[in-house]
Amino acid sequence: MVPACFLHAEKMEVPSKGLSIEPSQDWIELPPPFQGVVVSYGKKGTLATFHITERTLDEVKNIDQLKWEDLFSPEFGSIDIRTQNVTFVGGEKAKFCVYTLKPGEFKRTMEGKLPAKYINYVLIHQGKLFSITFADKEDGFAVTYPSFLAVIRTLRFDATKPVPPRKPV
Repeated sequence: MVPACFLHAEKMEVPSKGLSIEPSQDWIELPPPFQGVVVSYGKKGTLATFHITERTLDEVKNIDQLKWEDLFSPEFGSIDIRTQNVTFVGGEKAKFCVYTLKPGEFKRTMEGKLPAKYINYVLIHQGKLFSITFADKEDGFAVTYPSFLAVIRTLRFDATKPVPPRKPV
């Protein structure tokens, strides 16, 4: 991965995954917080973050077959889905939902005392499930979400060849 100091408003290419995004200078790359994360970013001066994860699918062939109950398992009971719909991300059909966490142990573990709001996009590209999760404090979500959306609209997949590694400037 490319150090955050080289990102600025330039294209960030993730060579091993064949995808690219173009974050603005407000977003800095973060170390991946858990296994399966392709890339993570945080918005300067806020608690807003987003993570793109990837995993191989066993059987599901299209986005319409995915269910939130399965995607959020085993914590689906702790999720309060407020809105859900379908859109396109990176040229692929994607499902998304806006949600919060219900009061309880999972919410305390994930958020502590700062209630958050989330949006999760899921899409399938070349037999792999990509999940893009944006989160911010509930009271900051509406302010930071447009900046995140501008970044995600730049997501592109390169299906024909791997993306060459980036050269530092």
